Amino acid sequence: MIDRMSRGNAGRAIDLLVELVAIPSVTGDETALLDFVAQRCKPPGWTAEWMDVAPGRRNLFLHGGSATVVFMTHADTVPPFSPPRRKGDALYGRGSCDAKASLAAMAMAADELATEGAQVGLLVLVGEERGSDGALAANRRPHAAHFLVGGEPTGNRFVAGCKGALRVAATARGVAGHSSQPESGRSAVLPLLDFLGDLSALAWPEDPVFGKTTMNIGVLEAGVAPNVIAERARAEILLRTGVPVDSVLERLGPLAKGRVELSVPYQSNPILFLRPRGEQGEVVSFACDLPLLPAWGEPILVGPGSILDAHAEEEKVDLEQVEAAVPLYVELALGLLARGEEYLEPRRAFMERSRRDL
Repeated sequence: MIDRMSRGNAGRAIDLLVELVAIPSVTGDETALLDFVAQRCKPPGWTAEWMDVAPGRRNLFLHGGSATVVFMTHADTVPPFSPPRRKGDALYGRGSCDAKASLAAMAMAADELATEGAQVGLLVLVGEERGSDGALAANRRPHAAHFLVGGEPTGNRFVAGCKGALRVAATARGVAGHSSQPESGRSAVLPLLDFLGDLSALAWPEDPVFGKTTMNIGVLEAGVAPNVIAERARAEILLRTGVPVDSVLERLGPLAKGRVELSVPYQSNPILFLRPRGEQGEVVSFACDLPLLPAWGEPILVGPGSILDAHAEEEKVDLEQVEAAVPLYVELALGLLARGEEYLEPRRAFMERSRRDL
């Protein structure tokens, strides 16, 4: 089991978190935050390595040379920005939970480990909240790390795996016309609604390890005015898949034919994570960057905060969890460096337990 008792840098993590939350970093505008992290969180003797993602946007990798264990989380948040506000034992503000709490704790853990000469690094990515372009760019630059520790709000509990995620955009085309003369045009709304209705009625297979596939129609856009026949209609759908995304896409194709055009802005398959021995773990439904980074080592997922508070209007994080995450990350890294795979539960143990529980 991981020892979660507080250690030296834990209290400093809260001060750092307040500073991080005070810097707006909505997806696409992460530069100021990354510049701050490069200046404020780089241990003495470490290098700040920048990785281009898109014009004006870069990932940041802090390291002291070779890094067998790499901590990783993302700099960006969903909109809108809201500044830090402390109330009782919680810190409110956009990104306080997702995922600047993980970033603050990881930075303090890396600082402590650097003083001990441990071979660790800190990778901070852009774009996780909207397509994970930062993770995709980082994976094109493979690293020799053995283990990649992702930080997302898991309540400081190690996660056994996460479902796949499939974001689909469906666009229908029509012909504009005056609504008083239906024959003057062809509405794009009706074929889109037919597609969404049939999609909602589909029965998805349930995986014994990853569970059910669920669907959310999150965006609907159509037309320009009520008296104009809509020439375009569009929906964005997010499926949390218990099965490989290719098998889901195969079922969408026949439904779309002759009705809508499909595009796939994001996809990741279900994945199992490694955990320290004695940590049971569970499968979560939310997505993260880890499935997109196989070139950076074996994945582990754990971090402070609750996913129920992420993206919420009053996003917040329990500050005790932020403090506890610092020694958690330190002890995890030391265990991995000292014992490697022997420190971890085998993946097959979770799969066997899941099948027995059915």
